[in-house]
Amino acid sequence: MASTPDDTSVPTASGIVVPGTLFSPSPSVPTAATFPPLDLFFSPSPPPARGALPTDPAAHIDLRRPMPDQSIDWLTLKASGRVAILDGQIVILPDGADPMVYQSTGKPLPAKRMLDVNWTRWVVEPFGYGTDEKGNRFSDLSYWNLCGDGAMTVALWYWQQLTGYPNVTGTAGYFLDPYAGEGVPWPARGPTIAVANGTALGTYWSGSDTVSGFTAHGRGFLMYMAMKAQPSTWPSQGFAAFAKNGVAVYPTLGTPRTNIQAGLNWEVSREDVAMWPEAYYASVLRPDPTLARDLTAAVMLDVGRDGVPVIGAVDTYNLPNWQAGAATPHIRHAVTIVGYDNTANPPTFTYVDTCGRQCNNRGGNQNGQIHVIAQSQMVLAIQNHVGSGFVW
Repeated sequence: MASTPDDTSVPTASGIVVPGTLFSPSPSVPTAATFPPLDLFFSPSPPPARGALPTDPAAHIDLRRPMPDQSIDWLTLKASGRVAILDGQIVILPDGADPMVYQSTGKPLPAKRMLDVNWTRWVVEPFGYGTDEKGNRFSDLSYWNLCGDGAMTVALWYWQQLTGYPNVTGTAGYFLDPYAGEGVPWPARGPTIAVANGTALGTYWSGSDTVSGFTAHGRGFLMYMAMKAQPSTWPSQGFAAFAKNGVAVYPTLGTPRTNIQAGLNWEVSREDVAMWPEAYYASVLRPDPTLARDLTAAVMLDVGRDGVPVIGAVDTYNLPNWQAGAATPHIRHAVTIVGYDNTANPPTFTYVDTCGRQCNNRGGNQNGQIHVIAQSQMVLAIQNHVGSGFVW
């Protein structure tokens, strides 16, 4: 982006300086003096009597991964933009603080910002068949359904750059579909994976590999989030669901938006059971009547101010890299919003999609590609048939 006298230099999470035009007030994204809270409380079901709101009770797909409640008081702070990252720490901005400025300088947030994607654009989910890093051959259809864990991997890389945690770049090991942790038998027509001395090993992944013909990043951490991570209050491992109502499912049902929110907060809190529910992330649901304004405001706060992405739980039908004319599918999907440009005509978001070419071989999708979408189209993707909301 060309620098102009009106630009302000904004340090990204990785320390790279990106110039961005100063934010100009507009009716769609008000400044903080008139900053209306994001609508975190809109829900198709009434709030529980005990005074806390589950983010999306209708989205639970199993009871072994219960979403922790977030208090109305904390959600009110979050909705007003006062939950922020400052000097690598999560802070609550003081009452009356302007959330739409950099707290250290008082300068308004830029009208456009792009996070560094040199590493994160190559977070691509493992293929559903092939060889792992140890040369073990495998076939596992669940690997096509790990977009939620891929989106979390992308998002948490920026947290690692800001705070040193979690270890997205260094996590490695064998990862086994967690049917045993679900308390269900291995499905009869399930995955084919490495076995040693009668013991199933799974597949081996690390922080970087070249087994797919290109250098992929973060697969060890992605698989850890899908199959091994376990909040202390959950009986099951992994944020992807491998069983429903006590019955094994193959392939996995994937990682719903509720589990994405839980996974992000669990890792951001450094697995602190007390801090976990209200670490940083909350959700806005797709029926939100002010969704368009709220999404733009959330992306400006997270990406523009704090240097971390927003995750959209979307319908692929509206995404440019899934277009195939009349054959464009409606698939429940997760993408990571890493940039915005409110000065473009129309205004745009930039997102990373960890479903690579083997997962989605449509013409607009390539490994390591970043995607630009009109902000109005991203709103439609959230509101469409199998969209859910966004986590910010």
